[in-house]
Amino acid sequence: MANPLPHHTSRDFDADIQSIRERFGAMAGRCRDQLHLALDAFWTGSKEKMADVEASDNAVDADEKAIDASLLQVLALRQPVASDLRTLTALFKLVTDLERIGDEAVDISRGTAPSSGEAEPIRSRLRKMAETAESMLVSAASSFVRGDAPAAEEVLRVNGVIDLLYRETFNDSIAFMSRNPTEAASATATTNVAKCLRRIADHAKNIAEGTLFVVRGEEMPR
Repeated sequence: MANPLPHHTSRDFDADIQSIRERFGAMAGRCRDQLHLALDAFWTGSKEKMADVEASDNAVDADEKAIDASLLQVLALRQPVASDLRTLTALFKLVTDLERIGDEAVDISRGTAPSSGEAEPIRSRLRKMAETAESMLVSAASSFVRGDAPAAEEVLRVNGVIDLLYRETFNDSIAFMSRNPTEAASATATTNVAKCLRRIADHAKNIAEGTLFVVRGEEMPR
């Protein structure tokens, strides 16, 4: 069950913050769609999908600027108290995490390279890592919008799964490359995407920690 979010005495302030939270959730949804499309571009080598990912990234950048502008307006026009400042501080930080997820999606879409069937076990693990990172992003953003601390804690737990999958994918890719030097480009592409997914998971982790910062006053992620 979600924990109650802090309330301000000003209904106008609460309405402003709720609106920004919803826009944050919409931006996170755009990032999730962008990541999904980027992974499709990687698996298929589609130039059209790569172009769509880059176009979506422009929209994510615009979301970040619009939310930042709204946050500055709230600071200028309202009188936030301590709990409200936690929410504003978190939003300023976490909207940047979303923007960087968009950047990582662009990098994923550009990293495609053909591979042989021999590399399929490694790519299967990469697919699992991608599904886990995508799920983390969705859950983390939802936890922040709803003020759901238990959901945020689950995201932090799952981050350990990502770390394990990353190590396995990286080590197996290096071993595969040493056995199959002609497929170095494919193995390198796989490790690069794994790195991007790990960074995306780190940003999702930051969002979950932002939820705990707002709801419980725990330490804000750097």
